[in-house]
Amino acid sequence: MKKQINLKTSSLVFRRWNSKGYAVFNSLNKAIVIGCLMVAYLLFVNPTNATAQEDSTAVTKSYDLESIDINSDQLPETYSSISRVVVTITKSEIERAAVTSVNELLEYASNVDIRQRGTNGIQADISIRGGSFDQVLVLLNGVNITDPQTGHHNLNLPLDLSSVERIEILKGPGAWKFGPGAFSGAINIITSTSSNNFITVGAELGQFNSNSENITSGLKIKNTTHLLAVNHSSTNGYTDNTDHSIKNLFYHGKLVAGKTEFSMQAGASDKGFGANSFYTAKYPNQYEEIQTYFVSAGIKTQLKNLQIEPKIYYRRNNDRFVLFRTNPASWYKNDNYHTSEVLGVNALANYIHGTNATTTLGADFRNETIYSNNLGEVVENTIQSPVNDTITLNRFHTRSNFSAFIGHKHYFENLMVNVGLNVTHNSDLKSKWFLFPGVDLNYTLNKNYSLFASVNKTMRMPTYTDLYYQGPSNEGNTNLLPEEAIGYELGFKYEHKLANFTLTGFHIQGSNMIDWVRNTTEEKWRTINHTELNTTGFEVSLQTDLEKIVPEQNLFKGLRLSYTNVYQNKVETELISNYSLNYLKHRLDVSLNHSVWKNISASWHFAFQDRNGEYLKYENSQSVGMKDYEPFSTTDIKIIWNHAGWKIYASLNNIFDVEYYDIGNVQQPGRWIKVGVSKRFNFN
Repeated sequence: MKKQINLKTSSLVFRRWNSKGYAVFNSLNKAIVIGCLMVAYLLFVNPTNATAQEDSTAVTKSYDLESIDINSDQLPETYSSISRVVVTITKSEIERAAVTSVNELLEYASNVDIRQRGTNGIQADISIRGGSFDQVLVLLNGVNITDPQTGHHNLNLPLDLSSVERIEILKGPGAWKFGPGAFSGAINIITSTSSNNFITVGAELGQFNSNSENITSGLKIKNTTHLLAVNHSSTNGYTDNTDHSIKNLFYHGKLVAGKTEFSMQAGASDKGFGANSFYTAKYPNQYEEIQTYFVSAGIKTQLKNLQIEPKIYYRRNNDRFVLFRTNPASWYKNDNYHTSEVLGVNALANYIHGTNATTTLGADFRNETIYSNNLGEVVENTIQSPVNDTITLNRFHTRSNFSAFIGHKHYFENLMVNVGLNVTHNSDLKSKWFLFPGVDLNYTLNKNYSLFASVNKTMRMPTYTDLYYQGPSNEGNTNLLPEEAIGYELGFKYEHKLANFTLTGFHIQGSNMIDWVRNTTEEKWRTINHTELNTTGFEVSLQTDLEKIVPEQNLFKGLRLSYTNVYQNKVETELISNYSLNYLKHRLDVSLNHSVWKNISASWHFAFQDRNGEYLKYENSQSVGMKDYEPFSTTDIKIIWNHAGWKIYASLNNIFDVEYYDIGNVQQPGRWIKVGVSKRFNFN
C-alpha cells in the first residue's frame, strides 16, 4: 500500500497512522524523526508518492514512536528503502553515553574506528571500514568542514555535545553523492533546533582536575529560530603532558518565509593541549594550539515540483605545533605554523516526477589554501602568522575542486534504483577529469525483509601534510597521486517493532593508496602511493526493544549488539605502516540500557578491539623495537537522574582500568570518574 507524502510544504507532520503499513508507529507511544543525510550533500529525496514502511533511519536507534515529523532539514527516506548502511545516533543515545565530546561519542557508533590522541575532543583520527583518517568526509548540518591540511583536524568542531541533536554515518564510498572527499564514508553532525524558548546550564567535574561548563539557549521569535551555545573544558591531564583547555562558541539560526527557508551557522573554537607522543614518541613533550572559525549560509525553496538549495561556506583553521614544549629557546626553530582557508559554494536542485521518481542536478566549487612556514611552495610575498606576528609564513599553495553531478532515483513495485554520476576536476591535476559513477539498489521482499546492494567509485586528493610536511621524523612527497577505489556492498535487513537486524558484506578495491611508511625503524616516515590495497569485511548489528520483547518486566529497556570483521590484502607487505595498514580487524560493541529506580537509569557500553599491525615502541624516548597492537576491551557506565528539567549524572569510563593504545605510543586514560549536573529552564 502507498501513502501520499506531499513534499511541497516545508514541514510535514503525521499525527495518526491508521493504515496497516504504519500501524506499528501508532502503538509505540513516542516521537521519531525520520533522518537522512542532508540533501545539500546529495542524498536524494523521495518522490511525492513513497511506499509506506514501518520505520526510518532513526528507528534503528529509537525504541518508541507515536508520530513522525518531517521538516525541511529532514526529507523522508524510509529505513527499509535505504540502499546503504546509515547509522543514526539519536539525542537520547547521546544523553545516555558516558562521553564528553563528539570524538568519544563516535567510539560508541556501530563499527566506526576512532583512534584517540587526547580526551574531551582534543584530537582523534576517524576511519570507517579500514580506511585512513583522511578518507572520511565530515559535515556540520550538511556543510563540508573537512580540513585540507590534515585529517587530524577534521573533528575540530566549534561545539560540544549539548548542541548536537543527532549524528548520521554513511559507510562506504559515496563520491557521486558527496564529492571526492567521501572516500570510505561520511559523517553528518546535526545540531539541535527547537520551537521552544529555553536555557540549559550544565557543569561537570572529574578526576585529574577535569571540568567543563556549558550554556545552551534556544529562542523562537515569530518565524525565526535561534540556537546559541558556549562551553569550556579543561584538565591537568591523566599523565605527563596531556593537559588541555578548550573554548567553543556556536550559533545556528533559521528564518522561514512561506516555502523558503534561510539558514545560517557560525562557530569558533580555541584549544591548546599537551601532545604527548602525538606524532613521534622520540620527542614526547610536544604541544599544539588550534583555532577554528566557521560560517555558512543557505537557502531552501520550493517551486511546484522543483526544490532548490544553494549554500556558501567559509572555514579557517590556525595550527601551531611545538616539538619541544619544555625548551622555549628552541620553540621558534621547531615551531610549525599553518593557516588553512576553505571557501565553498554549492547548489542542488531536485525535480520530483509524479509519484515515483526524483532527478537531481547539482554543482560544487571548493577552494583550499594553505599559508605556512613548512607546507607549500616557497613564495616571495610572505605574510605574518595570524597567531604570532613575529613568525613569517613563507610557503603557500592553493587549489580548487569543481564537481558536477546528476542522479536519478526511481521506485518500482518492490525495487528502488538510485543511479548517479559525478564529474570532478582539481586544479592540481590540470589535464585530468575524474568520473565517479554509482548504483544503489534496494529490493523489498516483504514488510520485514529487504536486500540492498551498491557499487560506487571514489577518489581522494592528498592533504597538504601528505604533500609537503618536513620534520625530524617525517617527509612528505609532492609527487603523490590521488587515491582511487571502487566499493561493493551487499546486505540484508530485517525490521520489526521488536528488533532490527542488518548484515552487510563489503569489498573495496583501492589503488594508489596513500600512507606514511618506512622500510626500517631507523628511517623517516615518508608518504607513498601503495600500488593496491584491497579491503574485505562484513558487519552485523542487532537492535532490540527489551520492554516489548518481555513486557512483564520494566527493568531492561534496550540492547544493541554490533560486530565488524575487516581484512586487508596489501601488495607492499614489507613496509612498516603508520596509519592505513593498522586497521581494526575485529570490533565488538554491546550497549545495554536499564532502569535503576524511579527516575534513575543506567547505560552500559562494552567494546572489544583487535587491531592489525605494529608500532615502534619507545621507553624514555628511546626505541625498544617493534610491538604488535594488543587486543583490549573497555567497559563504561553512566547513571542518570532526570526530573523536572534537572539532570544529575555520574560516569565511569574504563571501569577495569585497562591499559591500551589506539595509536602508536599514545597511552589512553585508565579509570576516570566524572559527575555532572544540568538544568533546563523553559520560558515563553
